Amino acid sequence: MKRIPSLSTFLVLLALALPAWSKAQSVEGPRELVMRTTDLILEKIREERSALDANPRLIDRYVVDIVLPHFDFVSMSRSVLGKHWRRASSEEQEAFVEEFRGLLVRTYATALLDYTDEKIDFAPLAAEEGATDVTVRTTVAQPSGIDIQINYSMERQEDGWKVYDVTIDGLSLVANYRSTFGQQIRRLGIDGLIESIRKGNVDAHAG
Repeated sequence: MKRIPSLSTFLVLLALALPAWSKAQSVEGPRELVMRTTDLILEKIREERSALDANPRLIDRYVVDIVLPHFDFVSMSRSVLGKHWRRASSEEQEAFVEEFRGLLVRTYATALLDYTDEKIDFAPLAAEEGATDVTVRTTVAQPSGIDIQINYSMERQEDGWKVYDVTIDGLSLVANYRSTFGQQIRRLGIDGLIESIRKGNVDAHAG
């Protein structure tokens, strides 16, 4: 199975963060939101680089405070589990959403710590006026010369634009996890999968 690149692959995704929503901000176009908040989060990383070098786990707080409000984790969890979501109890669904959120936090945090001023280009938004489901397309230039194409599937909801999937070089985040988790559920069951993710989250915080 093709693996999602680890270096900067979630960087722009993280940059979709917005410190606080207002009515004016909630109607901001998705491309403009990505561009503006990318600048904000990257500047934060530059400002806090020394502190992050001394205590890398500080990045988790930035991710939780800045990023999480702008993702539809329930929608992502439902898509990731597919048929297993419908078969899970409400308690299992809630537990999975919580642990899946933790998994993505530590994945994004690791990607941010690897950031080294890669150039990010934003393609013009190809969507009709008034569209509520769009794709924001970006390109992350790598030092190796091999660019990474990152596309963000976003839906406009009552409290602003939310990310519900990310495609990296043609590979969907949701589809990738659906395949991986499906295999684990067949071996461990849904409770075993949740426990496996939970253990990884605990170990990451303890490390």
